[in-house]
Amino acid sequence: MTLVSIVVPVYQVEKYLDRCINSLICQTLKDIEIILVDDGSTDRSGEMCDRWDLSDSKIRVIHKKNGGLSSARNAGLKMATGKYVGFVDSDDTCQLDMYKKLADILEKYNCDFMMTDYNRILQDGSQYLKTLDIREGLYCKEDIRKDIYPSLIMGQNLDYGPLLSVWHCLYDREFLIRNQLWFDEHVKWSEDNIFSAFAGYRANSFYYLKGQGLYNYYQNPGTITTSYRKGSWDVYCLMNDDLHAFFDHVTDYDFSQELKLHMIYYACNCLGQISNAPVSNQEKKQLMNKVITSSKLKEAFSNFQYPSEWPWKLKVQVKAIEHQWHGILRLIYGN
Repeated sequence: MTLVSIVVPVYQVEKYLDRCINSLICQTLKDIEIILVDDGSTDRSGEMCDRWDLSDSKIRVIHKKNGGLSSARNAGLKMATGKYVGFVDSDDTCQLDMYKKLADILEKYNCDFMMTDYNRILQDGSQYLKTLDIREGLYCKEDIRKDIYPSLIMGQNLDYGPLLSVWHCLYDREFLIRNQLWFDEHVKWSEDNIFSAFAGYRANSFYYLKGQGLYNYYQNPGTITTSYRKGSWDVYCLMNDDLHAFFDHVTDYDFSQELKLHMIYYACNCLGQISNAPVSNQEKKQLMNKVITSSKLKEAFSNFQYPSEWPWKLKVQVKAIEHQWHGILRLIYGN
């Protein structure tokens, strides 16, 4: 059995792909397989994958019809043979000792997954370390319930908790299979949110390696997540439905407030996207109205308890959305 499988979804990244793969084939851990999943690329990415396949025995390639990031990750996960599995975005890179360090910790503590900090690299080449506001070390189930569950889906500050992105994590593959943890292929973006929430709930233990930026997350042109995406509100509602379908039925913790916060967070996010959308003001008004009049959002506001620690500006913004105060919303979002 291979020790670590690294799944790399590939789509239209000919400019960055060599940079990514070079950082993987040069890992200090040699007992790895690199699974490149060409998700129907129409640029040179698919050909580049095949050339890498011929040049290095650690590389395996899948060519498939375009199905999105979740579909590509699932295809790679199904092919993986490693004891542990990691996911790398094809426009990012890893420090050369990343998987050696992560695998050593998983071997030592026998936990379900682990995560590390990462470097955020901006378009001008500057970078900074992204770290989490939790302690370093091993978390048992009791620790997870106490320290992670309160922000597993969404924190009271209307921001994500510590478990979000999968690309700075390494998972025990048997843990994923045993708990049927797959990426939702109907969710085209922000799919990490669902996967990480389910994984965090199911885990009996995990380890957090703090202060070491082992993954390099690049702000490449065209990858900025705040840009407008058509149909985003429908996707966000689907995400929330999936979370409800799972967490409404758990009995050991009440996630109802987090589920409401999740829907409200994405309403704010989507309205911000719409305000910057390259469409007419009339279409912007229609798109915004779809969000603020949504039955899903009304359900989230039903018996919603506004966190006392929210700053007044955030409270005004969210109350304007709840009560459809169009004048204030125009001031906030410029429409």
